[in-house]
Amino acid sequence: MSSLFQDLRAIVDVGTAGQRLDQGLSLLLPVSRRRARRAIDEGGVYVNGKRCRTAGRTPKLHEKLRLVMLENETLIPFHERQFIWQTSSLYLINKLSGQYAQEALHRSRGTLPDELARHLNMTPRQAQHLRPVHRLDRGTSGLMLFCSDPSLMQQLQQHWHASTEKEYLAVVEPAPEWEHQRILLAIDKQRTEKGYYRVSEHGRPCDSEARVIERSGNRALVSLLAHTGRTHQLRIHLSSLGCPILGDGRYGGKSYSRLMLHAFRLHISPPALPEPQAWLCPPEEDWIW
Repeated sequence: MSSLFQDLRAIVDVGTAGQRLDQGLSLLLPVSRRRARRAIDEGGVYVNGKRCRTAGRTPKLHEKLRLVMLENETLIPFHERQFIWQTSSLYLINKLSGQYAQEALHRSRGTLPDELARHLNMTPRQAQHLRPVHRLDRGTSGLMLFCSDPSLMQQLQQHWHASTEKEYLAVVEPAPEWEHQRILLAIDKQRTEKGYYRVSEHGRPCDSEARVIERSGNRALVSLLAHTGRTHQLRIHLSSLGCPILGDGRYGGKSYSRLMLHAFRLHISPPALPEPQAWLCPPEEDWIW
C-alpha cells in the first residue's frame, strides 16, 4: 500500500473557536477526530506556525491551523544495539535505513531524537537539547552523532567541516567506467517543486570524491568522500555521472529494498573534540548486492 502525504490548512471560524483542537480540526478539515488526535500526538499539527502537541488546546478565532500527515508509514524503532559509543552528552549510533534522523514536518514522535530521549530516560527539558550534530537522509544508514549539551553542540558545529572526515559506501548501477573521480559540480540552492535538487552552474560549489572498490556485474561498490556538505550531494553527483545509487528513485536509481548508501567511517579531530576520535561501522545484513 502506497503512502499518502497530506498537508491541510484551515482558519478557525466562529463555529470552531473555543473547541478542543482535535475537535476543531475534525470540523474544519476532512479528517476524523481520532485521526486528528493521532496527528497531534505524532507532532504533525501546527497552530499559527508552531507545533502543538496538546489535543485539549482551544484555538482562538482566526488562528491558523495546519495538519500534516503521511499515511501507511512504516517506522523503524531505535534499538540499544545501535549504540556505537557514548559519553555523558554525546551519543554515536548506527542509524538504520528508514529511521528519521531529525524531526520531520509531519512528525516528531518516532524520530531518532524522540526515540533516543525515551531510551535514555531523559526529562522533557533534557530531551529539548538532544539534537543530531549532522544529518543523514532517512534512507541512508551508518554513523550518526547526537549531542545533548548546547555548548558542546555549538563547538562541534562551529568546527565540524574543518575537523571531520566522513567516508560513505554506496552501491551504484550501472557501474562507472572510471576507477576514481573528483566531482566538482555545483548544486542549486533551492529544491524543485517536486523536492529535488539539481546540478546548476549558478548553484553552490560542491566537491565529492568517488573511488570504485569492487565490481559485480553491472553494479559497483564505491567509496565516497564529501568534501563539502550539501543536501543530497553524493546522490546528485553520482546520478549526474550516470551511475545513480541503487534504490535512489528520486535521482534515477533503480528500485531496490533500500537506499544503498551507508556512512561507514567518521573521524573527528580537535578543536571539535578535545581528543581525536575515529570509528568504523560496517553495513547491516541488508547490504547484499
